[in-house]
Amino acid sequence: MMAKLMTLESVRAVTGRTVSLAGRLQAARCARGVLTEFLDQGGLLTGPDGEPREQAEDALLVVSELVTNACRHTAGPRYLGMVLKGGSLLLEVGDRSMRIPHLVPPEERGASGGFGLGLVAELIDDWAVATSARGKAIRVTLPMGR
Repeated sequence: MMAKLMTLESVRAVTGRTVSLAGRLQAARCARGVLTEFLDQGGLLTGPDGEPREQAEDALLVVSELVTNACRHTAGPRYLGMVLKGGSLLLEVGDRSMRIPHLVPPEERGASGGFGLGLVAELIDDWAVATSARGKAIRVTLPMGR
């Protein structure tokens, strides 16, 4: 799955919740906590039986991978944006790098990594990379259902 490229200015702003991750020592942990709270407030964290919903677990894994990649491959994440729209969850992770991420072919994955974005691609419906003079934002869409 190839990412769509666009400018940040062409990404229509959506309402939801945005939190700063800049300078956070445990940014991925913080992002998971904030997303857990966001999904819980939206009634999407657990099912009627009180068990965690598979879609919520997928969303937490995706946000963890995206934020970890920003920590590992850039100067660190700047923010996490979240919005529920219809039956989908839109997540956006921004960083200060202009480097566009790419899927690593399975034969090139190994001890040094390369698995994360491939895993993310399996769990999401769509993704895009938006760029500006301030860096980039990776926006993904996940099915949430009800």
